[in-house]
Amino acid sequence: MSSLKVGLEFHQRLAFHKLFCNCPSTSSGEASGRVIRRLRSSASELGELDPAALAEASRGRVFTYHVDDSFNCLVELDEEPPHPIDDEILDAALEVALYFNMTVVDEARVMRKTVIDGSNTSGFQRTLLVALGNNDSIVETSEGPVRLKSLCLEEESAFIVESGRESAEYKLDRLSIPLVEIATEPDIKSPSQALEAAEEVGLALRMTGKVMRGLGTIRQDINISIEGGARQEIKGVQNLRLIPEIVEREVLRQSNLIKLMSILKERCSPSSLTYNPVNLTSIFKDTESKVISRALSKGGVVNGLKAPGFKGLLGMEVQPGRRFGTELADYARVWGRLQGLIHTDELPGYGVSEKEVARLSEVLKLSEKDAAVIVVGEPERTEAALKAVYGRLLQAFNGVPSETRRALEDGNTDYLRPLPGSARMYPETDVPPIPVSRERLERIRAMLPKRPREKVRELEAMGLSSHMAQQLVRSHHLHVFEKALHDSSLPPIALASFLLNTLPYIRREGGREFSDDELILILRTFPSDLPRDMIPEALTLFADKNMSLEEVYEELKRRRVGE
Repeated sequence: MSSLKVGLEFHQRLAFHKLFCNCPSTSSGEASGRVIRRLRSSASELGELDPAALAEASRGRVFTYHVDDSFNCLVELDEEPPHPIDDEILDAALEVALYFNMTVVDEARVMRKTVIDGSNTSGFQRTLLVALGNNDSIVETSEGPVRLKSLCLEEESAFIVESGRESAEYKLDRLSIPLVEIATEPDIKSPSQALEAAEEVGLALRMTGKVMRGLGTIRQDINISIEGGARQEIKGVQNLRLIPEIVEREVLRQSNLIKLMSILKERCSPSSLTYNPVNLTSIFKDTESKVISRALSKGGVVNGLKAPGFKGLLGMEVQPGRRFGTELADYARVWGRLQGLIHTDELPGYGVSEKEVARLSEVLKLSEKDAAVIVVGEPERTEAALKAVYGRLLQAFNGVPSETRRALEDGNTDYLRPLPGSARMYPETDVPPIPVSRERLERIRAMLPKRPREKVRELEAMGLSSHMAQQLVRSHHLHVFEKALHDSSLPPIALASFLLNTLPYIRREGGREFSDDELILILRTFPSDLPRDMIPEALTLFADKNMSLEEVYEELKRRRVGE
């Protein structure tokens, strides 16, 4: 994969209250009200419209937001100006930047990034550039260094509850949680290096102790291109172990699209492809296809588009389980708000008979090398879908179009929208610029946490083996270990063994998850005269039985005497 270029973007939530108000970054899960919005794209300060925003605006969806009065305020509803950014939150972002040896800006300016997919009530996301990379801002991997490009402090998007072609629902508990966005240069050359770089950045972020932990608190976007292909931005990768598979499958997809282009150019030219949709409803008036008959019964139509030279190519596999026709169906789904499409490479099928296929070929005047695309639904939707499909067919003559794509659970991706451009950014007028003084940076620099290697040596000095020390540093339990260590009667080795061995065993056996606060409190106060194998019982009594610490330890002592 010598031609492969990969860059990563990390979105890591910080462990603080909301970025532009004092609302907590938690939720009761109960909605006390709902707000309904429609969002529209607006021009940037240069008068340009962002293509990604235009794509979403064309869908015309309605957005419903679930509001919890105890955890949300008017700022999150875009009914009140943003409050000043808390110094502690900005300090945390500056600490992360300095930890990575990045060059911090003299003045941080809040910008608005146009986002009208419903994930923000205002139609934009607030973000500010905090630092830029330099020659010392690198992440070391076994396959070479990866340079860091930038670090931004921005607000988290709302949590999506349900998304459909007509509407979407969001919860506002997650909206405006502060997060740092760290982008790398496209220095990554292999799937394994992408995973290693992601692990190293995640480890460094945890070392600061300023970040949230747990599922969903960090996610990665992957930018991928190969020679002859084009940059793809793959959004929302939460499972690190999936990164190599996503990279490999995207390389395969782009390689296959390049092959498809070569075959296509041997057969015909772009000029042979014209946008001339044909109404095919009469052919299918008595069809046995449930998909088509159901749409026709609701007043829908069947429209078709001839694709000269594409026979066999619509059914060509581009990723495992996904064909070029699937790529076209993505465009019909996004732009036409349809469930998908039917193409002649998969017919007869879907209840469509050979007679209907023959009649279809006759009406569209298909030759031996031609294919056709069929869409079913409301007239205006089928028109929008076919226009989008026609555009994607034309792009096939150029190979791989640049797109924003969504990561799927199997490692494949599907189309979301065009890549955003510079037109999506414009200045925030409600938040003044924030100067960053040299004194402030020096104060933060003096308190930077240890590097992973330094921390391993420190743990080894406490008596932990090298393996256990490295395991603890790379785990999510280092913070708990350090917090519990100061007052605990348990020796460091016993604490580490419980967190690394006993706790995972409890989970494997179906035990409940314990919060960091619960773990820290029990490990700090566990009596030295009780056997350590009773720690799980202490946790269960404290967390599930609503007992005080005194009651917990008295109960354990009674149990010990009764044995």
